[in-house]
Amino acid sequence: MMCRTFLRAGALAACVALMGGAASASVSFAGARDNQDKPKQEKLKVPEAEAKAANKVGEAPDPAAKLQAAAEFLKKYPKSAARPQIAEHVAAQVGGVEDAEQRIKFAESYLATFTGPGEADLITRDLLDAFISASREADAFRLGNEWLKQNPEDVDIMRRLAIVASNAAIKGNNAYVAQGQQYGVKAAELLEADKKPDGTDDAKWAEYKTRWLPATYREVGVLAMRANDKAAAKTNMEKAAALKSSDPVVYLVLSDFANDEYNQLAKQYQEMPAGAEKNAQLKKVQETLDRVIEVYAQTVAVTQANAQYTQASQQIRQDLEGYYKYRRGSTQGLQELIDKYKIPASQ
Repeated sequence: MMCRTFLRAGALAACVALMGGAASASVSFAGARDNQDKPKQEKLKVPEAEAKAANKVGEAPDPAAKLQAAAEFLKKYPKSAARPQIAEHVAAQVGGVEDAEQRIKFAESYLATFTGPGEADLITRDLLDAFISASREADAFRLGNEWLKQNPEDVDIMRRLAIVASNAAIKGNNAYVAQGQQYGVKAAELLEADKKPDGTDDAKWAEYKTRWLPATYREVGVLAMRANDKAAAKTNMEKAAALKSSDPVVYLVLSDFANDEYNQLAKQYQEMPAGAEKNAQLKKVQETLDRVIEVYAQTVAVTQANAQYTQASQQIRQDLEGYYKYRRGSTQGLQELIDKYKIPASQ
């Protein structure tokens, strides 16, 4: 998964200098996430006692200690000119916590401590990321919906919420299927339109798009299946396959769709009386079977080296050999067809 700081807005200043009357005191907020484009903070004039209290936040060794020091500071100096910088520093430290559950705990403590205008915005995306990472679906969609109202083109959050919805559906919870499908479709549209977020490196964006566009189509396809929308599921899985998705599920689903269509047409053909219409139907059956052969070859190419799908791959290979021999008279050339669809390991 891509680093959660990718596409993140509002990186934080590294340090703040606070100036007392005749004596000076500085506060070092080490470890915050720098934004090279952000102007340096001007020195703030505050009383020396206030500067020393703020300095305790910067010197605190971990997020828990920083939150405690910040709470004590705000209790004494709720209207301090240093408050915005302290809020940024603490938010940066909390956002840097790797463990999702711990980050949620600290972020919620931050929100209880920093209740001023705009302060919640400093931690919202990190908290949302933690809810997603921890598979807390209800919290992820609650906060995600709020976030996307203010950030309607945050493609990464939309993509990840689609995954949350898909995973929940696989576990039997279809409560987020509709929303997840909506977000996934929008994410794919933004990726297709090359809507690179402001400030995003071109190379990183290109890498992101290459990696996640086929995966997004796959998730939308899965969600469409959960919504019993077979046409949408097929369309999105086909788009994922066209982008050379390496996910076996894409090709297994397309194999089922293709074979179902073939069997349906073959059954109709068998029930038709002899004549021109039946002859025309036979041509459709044969063309459909040729598509089945192509899809099956793709599926074998992607699944044959994946231990998780060994049984499915062997069964499809067996059916593929029968279909291929029926249409070509032998299996000569079959392996070449399969090899044509092999996807490089890097993908």
